[in-house]
Amino acid sequence: MCRREIIPTIISLMLLIWVPSSTFADHNHEHRNNLIIGTMDLKPYGWIDEEGKQHGLIYTMNHEIGARSGLAFTNTIMPFKRMAELLKLESVDLISSQPHKEILAAGEKLAVQHLVNVIVVTKKDSGIKTLSDLKNTHLLYHDLASYSKLEGVPESITYVPNYEQMLKMLHHRPNYDAGVVSEPAFYYFAKQIGLTPEDFGDLITLESGLEQWIIVRKGMNQDLKDSLKSVVTNIYQDQLYEQLLEDLK
Repeated sequence: MCRREIIPTIISLMLLIWVPSSTFADHNHEHRNNLIIGTMDLKPYGWIDEEGKQHGLIYTMNHEIGARSGLAFTNTIMPFKRMAELLKLESVDLISSQPHKEILAAGEKLAVQHLVNVIVVTKKDSGIKTLSDLKNTHLLYHDLASYSKLEGVPESITYVPNYEQMLKMLHHRPNYDAGVVSEPAFYYFAKQIGLTPEDFGDLITLESGLEQWIIVRKGMNQDLKDSLKSVVTNIYQDQLYEQLLEDLK
């Protein structure tokens, strides 16, 4: 084969192999009638165990969307930033997230999946019963967290990289009075370290009913959006989140 024949052949092969991910999601997806779901890699919402099996509260809820959609589907756990990138490229059809600016730039809100509470877990026998009792206390926050209701309230804030460490520090060390955590994370990580709610003091609601949304890719056709919205709404009404939260306790 001469050189002039080789070069076009190589280019043709490259074109066959390389297909933009946005093209795959926007066109092939509709024709293949399948659903590509992304779930964030963050315990207790989604994680992969040592045997490669996927678990998690949001993983299970997203799986239920796929199962009820009537479509073939995949549900893959991945880092949050990667999930957001793939949604923007339309290589993922839907994800579960709070409607942050970054996410709304990548996709669009479809329906509320569930409501989540943020709670203040207090030290046992601390005497802390209400948010006003947190004045001049020493609190534990997750890294980068901030809570407007607590601005100027504690004497000090210590930031920790994960909730498991937070609960260990709160339980074992005398110089911390309370920690701020999402309700599912508290029950999951307390159980992971062999503790129960009885090993802590009062659980005080800081933020109630934060909306967790299903976000879909911007190029999704209206019929599919309407169908998925109905599925998500039915799951919400069936209180699947509340059942899964109870299982964590």
